[in-house]
Amino acid sequence: MFQQQDTQTLHLIPTRFAHVFNVQLSLPSQTRYIGKLDEAGEGTFSSKRSEKHLHRKTNSIGVNLELLHRFQFKWIVMFFCCEELVTTKNFMLHHGKVLSFDKAGFERQCFLSLDLWGEEQAIEFERALGEQGELFTDAA
Repeated sequence: MFQQQDTQTLHLIPTRFAHVFNVQLSLPSQTRYIGKLDEAGEGTFSSKRSEKHLHRKTNSIGVNLELLHRFQFKWIVMFFCCEELVTTKNFMLHHGKVLSFDKAGFERQCFLSLDLWGEEQAIEFERALGEQGELFTDAA
């Protein structure tokens, strides 16, 4: 079950569905909704991104870093320019690049290049992570 407490900048706002929360980001310069967190199953964070959200220098899409570290969920689904991009939180944290835009009044985000989004490679990465964990448990 997700922690339903407020963090420094993120607030989970209940919806009419008991397992779905709107994620509200509160910064000194603005407050906005950045997506939905669904605790059903393995958990999913989903959000819509437009062309203006693309980090052009790295050709990547970002997710709030605090969200990735503070809440339990496995899947990330981005609806970007009429396309559904899917990955896992572990894949994003491992392959993504953390960028900070504090001077512009924005939060730290983890950016994943568009060419790295994909359910198949995220599943393969998760499978390899699981196998590594099994190796270490067998050694103990």
